[in-house]
Amino acid sequence: MKIIFVRHGESKHNAGLTEEKDVGLTGKGKIQAKHLGMRLKKQKISAIYTSNLLRAKETGEIISKIINVPVKGHFEELNEYSGKHLRSRLRILFNWRLKRLKKFLKKISKERGKNKTILIVVHGVTNRIIIGTFLQIPLRQMLRFRQHNAGLNVISWNKKYNNWEIDSFNDIEHLPGSIREAHKKL
Repeated sequence: MKIIFVRHGESKHNAGLTEEKDVGLTGKGKIQAKHLGMRLKKQKISAIYTSNLLRAKETGEIISKIINVPVKGHFEELNEYSGKHLRSRLRILFNWRLKRLKKFLKKISKERGKNKTILIVVHGVTNRIIIGTFLQIPLRQMLRFRQHNAGLNVISWNKKYNNWEIDSFNDIEHLPGSIREAHKKL
């Protein structure tokens, strides 16, 4: 099994156009999503899941149309987490969300020995939590790593060693040069 996690394209909030959090993609974000879809065309994706926030849903739908695989569902468990709260003592308050997320991940990865690929379109902190969960890396360490808009992450199940391994982390090579270079300056 292979699981691909991507961060949504640039949202209006990311671009500083609004203080609202649950907003759609900018024109640049739609271009990023399109390029993600083109890159993912080569993969044999069997299911797409997204958070239920607009920016992830829009990214998922753009990819879905390009690769011709319907979005299976939008899930609250995959919504954004605040890195600030996860680093603080308020983490206890988020345990119920983390438990629900881990239950969701366990469900979708139940058939890890099979040859299938799942795509999950979510958010920067959420991606780091998911990857840390699968690779058994403490949350505090995972939060140090950055996730660019439209960043691509891939983990796969290693049957020989009976564990997950990371194949790609925050890969943005699918983005056009000018967008990719702007990410590197951040």
